[in-house]
This record gives sequence, C-alpha cells and structure tokens, in this order.
Amino acid sequence: MPTQNCCVTHDEVRVVFYESNSYLNQIAYTVPAGKVFVLTAWTIVNETGQRVSVRLRRAKARVAYNRIWDPLQGHNHLTFPTGIVFGPEQAIELEAPVNSCHHFFYGYEHDVESP
Repeated sequence: MPTQNCCVTHDEVRVVFYESNSYLNQIAYTVPAGKVFVLTAWTIVNETGQRVSVRLRRAKARVAYNRIWDPLQGHNHLTFPTGIVFGPEQAIELEAPVNSCHHFFYGYEHDVESP
C-alpha cells in the first residue's frame, strides 16, 4: 500500500505526459529506482484527425491497447480499476506504428515497501 492507512497522498499522484514520435517503439516514462508506478488511466489525444492505434507494453509484454476509432472524436480514455503496476526502473513502452498522438498517463507512484 502507498501509505500506512491505505490511501494515496497528493504527493504520490502522477500525471505523465508524452508526445509520440514517428518510431514504432517508444519509451514514454521510466519508473525511478526504489519506486513503483500504478497506472490507473490512460488518455490518447489526436488533433490531426487520424485513426490511432497504440499498444502499451511492460517489459515487452503487451498490457493494454488504446485506439481512436472515429477521427472526429479526437481522443479516447481508458481506466484500469485495479491498476497496471510498473516496478522500479521499468519503462512504460508504446508500440505506435506511424501514429502521432499525445498520451496522458494517470496513476500514483510510491516507494517500494521493504519486506
């Protein structure tokens, strides 16, 4: 748990912004050493009117998929009620073939608990 009383504090809340580039595989964020990042939501935004398909990976394994089906919509938002956990020094990786868009990753980051 993030704190003794099982609540996330305002200091632990994170919003990570990443703007895609033209590479197939991209690292959007790397969790700092000694921390764990729990991803609770992911929004993609595309203002150019293209369809966008993006796979989210953790240690090369695909853990989520996000897509803008309707180019007029311009965004899509996913939530992960139980969270997707990224461990210390793990990267949030994107597989986004030729699709440029903005990514907003919402979640919380806390210290790794000692056993």
